[in-house]
Amino acid sequence: MSATHSDDDSPTPAGEPGLDVGSWNRFIPSLTHLLQQTGPDDGAIGVRLTAAAPIVTAATAAYARPEGGLRRLLGRRRRLSPSPLPPVLTVRTRPDAVVLTAPLLDADGRARLGEDALAALDSLGWKRQDDAMVLHVVDAAAAAELSTRVLIEVFDVAHPADLVAVAEPAAAPEA
Repeated sequence: MSATHSDDDSPTPAGEPGLDVGSWNRFIPSLTHLLQQTGPDDGAIGVRLTAAAPIVTAATAAYARPEGGLRRLLGRRRRLSPSPLPPVLTVRTRPDAVVLTAPLLDADGRARLGEDALAALDSLGWKRQDDAMVLHVVDAAAAAELSTRVLIEVFDVAHPADLVAVAEPAAAPEA
């Protein structure tokens, strides 16, 4: 498991009961079951899945978005500083969907995701909303499979035991 960091947004060495991290083939159905058991009407929770290591370097960090209007058209793009924190995927049940969220920045405005990760998420249908990439999925099983695909292909998580999984109340912040 990951080492504990001093800030609130970092992983802790505790896994979520009910998630089977023995293999990806066991993780997917256990995440599906957890999402189905925590419907929006009975105290829905979210599951925050944190990778073990950062995936962004100074050369791969996402570019800052220029502020509105003419500045956006004429502004020179600059790369953000890379975050020392690993990427996070939050999976939350809602009345009409399961929402997958990957924050782009850490609390200090540093990039948690690189340009390659943003392109990969975009190709999977994710949309940028504020400072996060978001995908709405209707079915819990599809959400669990897509979450796993992102963890493996985008966040470079080799095995589910390398994740830190934390259940959060529905009112908890997305990042």
